[in-house]
Amino acid sequence: MMWPIPALEHKFVSVLFFPDALVCCWIDKNARDKIPMIRAYKRYSLDNFELLNGMIFNPTIIKKYINTFLHEYNLHDAFVVFSLHGPAVTEQFIAMPTATPHYTDFTIAKNARSTKWEYRYLYPYENGQFMFYVYSVPRSVILQYQLLAIGAHCNVIKMTTHTACILSAYEYMFGSAFRRSQLAVDMMRAHHKIDALISHDALHRMMKIGTDINIKQERSYLAAAVGAWYSERIK
Repeated sequence: MMWPIPALEHKFVSVLFFPDALVCCWIDKNARDKIPMIRAYKRYSLDNFELLNGMIFNPTIIKKYINTFLHEYNLHDAFVVFSLHGPAVTEQFIAMPTATPHYTDFTIAKNARSTKWEYRYLYPYENGQFMFYVYSVPRSVILQYQLLAIGAHCNVIKMTTHTACILSAYEYMFGSAFRRSQLAVDMMRAHHKIDALISHDALHRMMKIGTDINIKQERSYLAAAVGAWYSERIK
Protein backbone atom coordinates (compact mmCIF):
# COMPACT_ATOMS: atom_id res chain seq x y z
CA MET A 1 0.00 0.00 0.00
CA MET A 2 1.20 3.52 -0.81
CA TRP A 3 0.25 6.73 0.88
CA PRO A 4 0.02 9.91 -1.24
CA ILE A 5 2.45 12.64 -0.28
CA PRO A 6 0.57 15.87 0.36
CA ALA A 7 1.49 18.82 -1.80
CA LEU A 8 3.87 21.25 -0.18
CA GLU A 9 2.06 24.57 0.20
CA HIS A 10 3.43 27.71 1.73
CA LYS A 11 1.52 30.58 3.20
CA PHE A 12 2.24 33.97 1.67
CA VAL A 13 2.77 37.25 3.51
CA SER A 14 3.57 40.65 2.07
CA VAL A 15 5.28 43.26 4.23
CA LEU A 16 4.89 46.75 2.78
CA PHE A 17 7.23 49.52 3.92
CA PHE A 18 6.03 53.12 3.65
CA PRO A 19 7.49 56.28 5.23
CA ASP A 20 4.57 56.47 7.66
CA ALA A 21 3.34 52.88 7.86
CA LEU A 22 4.28 49.21 7.94
CA VAL A 23 1.64 46.90 6.48
CA CYS A 24 1.51 43.12 6.94
CA CYS A 25 -0.93 41.10 4.86
CA TRP A 26 -1.55 37.33 4.67
CA ILE A 27 -3.26 36.29 1.43
CA ASP A 28 -4.40 32.73 0.83
CA LYS A 29 -6.16 30.83 -1.94
CA ASN A 30 -7.14 27.17 -1.92
CA ALA A 31 -8.73 24.93 -4.52
CA ARG A 32 -12.25 25.86 -3.41
CA ASP A 33 -11.69 29.61 -3.76
CA LYS A 34 -12.21 31.38 -7.06
CA ILE A 35 -10.33 34.43 -5.82
CA PRO A 36 -7.74 34.88 -3.07
CA MET A 37 -8.76 35.86 0.44
CA ILE A 38 -7.25 38.28 2.93
CA ARG A 39 -6.72 36.00 5.93
CA ALA A 40 -5.08 38.65 8.09
CA TYR A 41 -4.22 42.31 7.69
CA LYS A 42 -2.57 44.88 9.93
CA ARG A 43 -1.26 48.39 9.35
CA TYR A 44 1.17 49.74 11.95
CA SER A 45 1.66 53.50 12.05
CA LEU A 46 5.23 54.76 11.97
CA ASP A 47 5.18 58.12 13.74
CA ASN A 48 8.64 58.31 15.32
CA PHE A 49 11.02 58.14 12.36
CA GLU A 50 11.28 54.34 12.47
CA LEU A 51 11.84 54.65 8.72
CA LEU A 52 13.49 57.77 7.37
CA ASN A 53 14.02 58.26 3.64
CA GLY A 54 13.52 54.54 3.23
CA MET A 55 16.29 53.66 5.66
CA ILE A 56 15.58 51.69 8.83
CA PHE A 57 16.37 53.80 11.91
CA ASN A 58 14.59 51.66 14.49
CA PRO A 59 14.99 48.01 13.47
CA THR A 60 13.85 46.87 16.93
CA ILE A 61 10.31 48.23 16.61
CA ILE A 62 10.03 47.23 12.92
CA LYS A 63 11.12 43.70 13.79
CA LYS A 64 8.66 43.66 16.71
CA TYR A 65 5.74 44.55 14.43
CA ILE A 66 6.64 41.88 11.88
CA ASN A 67 7.18 39.20 14.52
CA THR A 68 3.94 40.10 16.29
CA PHE A 69 1.99 39.60 13.06
CA LEU A 70 3.73 36.35 12.12
CA HIS A 71 3.37 34.93 15.63
CA GLU A 72 -0.30 35.84 16.02
CA TYR A 73 -1.26 33.92 12.88
CA ASN A 74 1.38 31.16 13.08
CA LEU A 75 3.10 32.36 9.89
CA HIS A 76 6.74 31.80 10.74
CA ASP A 77 7.10 29.31 7.87
CA ALA A 78 5.44 31.62 5.34
CA PHE A 79 7.05 32.97 2.20
CA VAL A 80 7.50 36.73 2.64
CA VAL A 81 7.85 39.52 0.10
CA PHE A 82 9.17 42.94 1.13
CA SER A 83 7.80 45.89 -0.86
CA LEU A 84 9.58 49.24 -0.53
CA HIS A 85 8.11 52.67 -1.14
CA GLY A 86 9.68 56.02 -0.41
CA PRO A 87 12.68 58.23 -1.15
CA ALA A 88 15.15 55.33 -1.09
CA VAL A 89 13.54 53.97 -4.27
CA THR A 90 14.43 55.83 -7.46
CA GLU A 91 11.75 55.29 -10.11
CA GLN A 92 11.38 56.42 -13.71
CA PHE A 93 9.17 55.78 -16.71
CA ILE A 94 11.50 55.71 -19.70
CA ALA A 95 10.77 55.44 -23.43
CA MET A 96 13.17 53.17 -25.35
CA PRO A 97 13.50 52.52 -29.10
CA THR A 98 13.06 48.75 -28.64
CA ALA A 99 10.82 46.47 -26.59
CA THR A 100 13.75 44.15 -25.88
CA PRO A 101 16.63 46.36 -24.72
CA HIS A 102 19.84 45.11 -23.17
CA TYR A 103 20.76 46.11 -19.63
CA THR A 104 23.56 48.29 -20.92
CA ASP A 105 21.08 50.32 -23.00
CA PHE A 106 19.83 51.98 -19.81
CA THR A 107 21.73 54.98 -18.46
CA ILE A 108 21.11 53.75 -14.93
CA ALA A 109 23.41 50.79 -15.62
CA LYS A 110 26.39 53.09 -15.04
CA ASN A 111 25.59 53.14 -11.30
CA ALA A 112 25.16 49.39 -11.01
CA ARG A 113 28.00 49.03 -8.51
CA SER A 114 26.26 51.11 -5.84
CA THR A 115 22.64 50.29 -6.65
CA LYS A 116 20.47 47.31 -7.46
CA TRP A 117 18.13 48.05 -10.35
CA GLU A 118 15.58 46.39 -12.61
CA TYR A 119 13.29 47.33 -15.44
CA ARG A 120 9.85 46.22 -16.59
CA TYR A 121 8.35 46.59 -20.06
CA LEU A 122 4.98 48.32 -19.89
CA TYR A 123 3.47 49.17 -23.28
CA PRO A 124 4.18 50.42 -26.82
CA TYR A 125 4.53 54.18 -26.86
CA GLU A 126 4.25 56.80 -29.60
CA ASN A 127 6.63 57.18 -32.56
CA GLY A 128 7.80 53.59 -32.37
CA GLN A 129 8.99 53.93 -28.78
CA PHE A 130 8.32 51.52 -25.90
CA MET A 131 7.66 52.54 -22.31
CA PHE A 132 9.50 50.94 -19.39
CA TYR A 133 9.34 51.21 -15.63
CA VAL A 134 12.88 51.43 -14.22
CA TYR A 135 13.66 51.38 -10.51
CA SER A 136 16.73 51.22 -8.33
CA VAL A 137 17.58 50.93 -4.64
CA PRO A 138 21.00 51.54 -3.06
CA ARG A 139 22.71 48.31 -2.13
CA SER A 140 23.33 49.69 1.36
CA VAL A 141 19.55 50.01 1.86
CA ILE A 142 18.93 46.50 0.55
CA LEU A 143 21.47 45.21 3.06
CA GLN A 144 19.50 46.85 5.87
CA TYR A 145 16.34 45.00 4.86
CA GLN A 146 18.23 41.73 4.44
CA LEU A 147 19.57 42.08 7.99
CA LEU A 148 16.05 42.92 9.18
CA ALA A 149 14.73 39.73 7.59
CA ILE A 150 17.46 37.68 9.25
CA GLY A 151 16.79 39.29 12.61
CA ALA A 152 13.04 38.72 12.30
CA HIS A 153 13.61 35.09 11.21
CA CYS A 154 11.29 35.50 8.24
CA ASN A 155 11.69 33.72 4.92
CA VAL A 156 11.98 36.66 2.53
CA ILE A 157 11.93 35.40 -1.06
CA LYS A 158 11.88 38.76 -2.83
CA MET A 159 12.26 42.51 -2.39
CA THR A 160 10.36 44.71 -4.80
CA THR A 161 8.71 48.12 -5.01
CA HIS A 162 5.21 49.42 -4.44
CA THR A 163 4.90 50.45 -8.10
CA ALA A 164 5.94 46.99 -9.31
CA CYS A 165 3.31 45.43 -7.04
CA ILE A 166 0.56 47.74 -8.33
CA LEU A 167 1.50 46.91 -11.92
CA SER A 168 1.24 43.20 -11.11
CA ALA A 169 -2.14 43.80 -9.47
CA TYR A 170 -3.33 45.56 -12.63
CA GLU A 171 -2.30 42.55 -14.73
CA TYR A 172 -4.03 40.19 -12.31
CA MET A 173 -7.18 42.32 -12.45
CA PHE A 174 -7.56 41.63 -16.18
CA GLY A 175 -6.27 38.05 -16.19
CA SER A 176 -6.19 36.54 -19.68
CA ALA A 177 -7.80 39.73 -21.01
CA PHE A 178 -4.76 41.83 -20.04
CA ARG A 179 -3.61 44.03 -22.91
CA ARG A 180 -0.63 46.37 -22.87
CA SER A 181 -2.49 48.79 -25.11
CA GLN A 182 -5.16 49.13 -22.41
CA LEU A 183 -2.47 49.64 -19.79
CA ALA A 184 -1.13 52.51 -21.93
CA VAL A 185 -4.56 54.14 -22.04
CA ASP A 186 -5.13 53.75 -18.31
CA MET A 187 -1.63 54.94 -17.39
CA MET A 188 -1.97 58.09 -19.47
CA ARG A 189 -5.49 58.70 -18.18
CA ALA A 190 -4.14 58.48 -14.60
CA HIS A 191 -1.13 60.68 -15.51
CA HIS A 192 1.11 57.80 -14.45
CA LYS A 193 -0.20 57.94 -10.89
CA ILE A 194 0.08 54.22 -10.27
CA ASP A 195 -2.29 53.96 -7.30
CA ALA A 196 -5.15 55.24 -9.46
CA LEU A 197 -5.00 52.07 -11.61
CA ILE A 198 -6.76 49.91 -9.00
CA SER A 199 -10.17 51.12 -7.91
CA HIS A 200 -12.19 50.28 -4.81
CA ASP A 201 -14.59 48.13 -6.88
CA ALA A 202 -11.71 46.38 -8.65
CA LEU A 203 -10.32 45.23 -5.30
CA HIS A 204 -13.64 43.62 -4.46
CA ARG A 205 -13.49 41.65 -7.71
CA MET A 206 -9.89 40.59 -7.14
CA MET A 207 -10.06 39.19 -3.61
CA LYS A 208 -12.25 38.50 -0.61
CA ILE A 209 -11.84 41.23 1.98
CA GLY A 210 -13.27 41.08 5.50
CA THR A 211 -15.76 43.68 6.63
CA ASP A 212 -13.35 44.72 9.37
CA ILE A 213 -11.05 46.31 6.76
CA ASN A 214 -11.80 49.82 5.53
CA ILE A 215 -11.18 49.26 1.83
CA LYS A 216 -11.35 52.92 0.84
CA GLN A 217 -8.74 53.81 3.45
CA GLU A 218 -6.51 50.80 2.77
CA ARG A 219 -6.99 50.58 -1.02
CA SER A 220 -3.42 51.33 -2.06
CA TYR A 221 -1.94 48.92 0.50
CA LEU A 222 -4.36 46.12 -0.42
CA ALA A 223 -3.66 46.56 -4.12
CA ALA A 224 0.09 46.27 -3.50
CA ALA A 225 -0.42 43.18 -1.34
CA VAL A 226 -2.45 41.33 -3.98
CA GLY A 227 0.08 42.39 -6.61
CA ALA A 228 2.93 40.92 -4.57
CA TRP A 229 0.94 37.71 -4.14
CA TYR A 230 0.16 37.45 -7.86
CA SER A 231 3.74 38.17 -8.95
CA GLU A 232 4.87 35.04 -7.07
CA ARG A 233 1.93 32.85 -8.12
CA ILE A 234 2.70 33.25 -11.84
CA LYS A 235 6.23 31.86 -11.49
